[in-house]
This record gives sequence, C-alpha cells and structure tokens, in this order.
Amino acid sequence: MNKSRNLLFCCATIFLSLCSIFQIPLLSAQSRLSDKDVEALMENLRDDSKNFRPKFESALKNSPIRRTSQEKDAKGLVASFEKQTDAMFKEFKKTKKGDVAVETTLNNAQQIDRMIYSMQFSPQITAQWRKIRTELDNVSNAFGISVHPSSMRMQ
Repeated sequence: MNKSRNLLFCCATIFLSLCSIFQIPLLSAQSRLSDKDVEALMENLRDDSKNFRPKFESALKNSPIRRTSQEKDAKGLVASFEKQTDAMFKEFKKTKKGDVAVETTLNNAQQIDRMIYSMQFSPQITAQWRKIRTELDNVSNAFGISVHPSSMRMQ
C-alpha cells in the first residue's frame, strides 16, 4: 500500500512539474467565458461605444482638425465603430458567433487608437477610449483572437 502511494505521489509530482515547465494550465476549462458572459461583454462594449461617440465629436470641435476633411473622416470612423459593435452584439446574440465581426471591429479600433493618441485628446476622452479598448480586447480574447503588436496603444 505504501509503495503504491509513493508511486502515485511521484507521478503527481512529475505531472505538476511538467505542467509548470511547459506552462500548461491545469484549469483551462474554467477560464473559458460562457456565451452569457461574452454577450454581456459585447453589450457593455456597444453601450460604451454609443456613449463615446457624441463626446468624441464634441472634443473634435476643439481639435486642430476642426472644420477639415480629417474631422469628417474621424467622425465617420467612430460612427462606423459604434455600428460595428452594435452589429457584432446582435450577431452574437442571434448565432453565438462573432469572430469575423470581432476582427473587423479590432481593425477599426486600431485606426481610432492611432488617431486618439496622435491628437492628444483630453484625459477624459483618452480614458473613455482606453476602457472601450479593454472591453474589445476582452471580447477578442474570448474568441481566441490575440491583439496584434501593431495595435498596441501608446501610453
């Protein structure tokens, strides 16, 4: 009985050591978000995007691109992002799929990232955008879509 217990203990120790060395998660099934959790993340992202757009447009009135074609493009980009988050949420709610919509939304967010940080908007606008990006990153992680290094934001 003692020999079998020692053998079991040795096997368990070796197994845990190998998991640690190769960084294999032991509880990976528990770290996956449920569809309900993903839906809630998407809904928050959609709602925050809707709240962000009018504040962003107001901030553009005090920006160096005021009354230029760049202002029009910036407004269109953020309006498009808002529509994408809404469509992504509705598609996921209906089909429980959304990886294509997530990728499209991420690409748009990268363009907004560059604009937000290059124009140095107010800390409130930047903080609000950072929150939206964190939510989008969480949604993309739920689909196993990693954020590419080119999309990393300047701090």
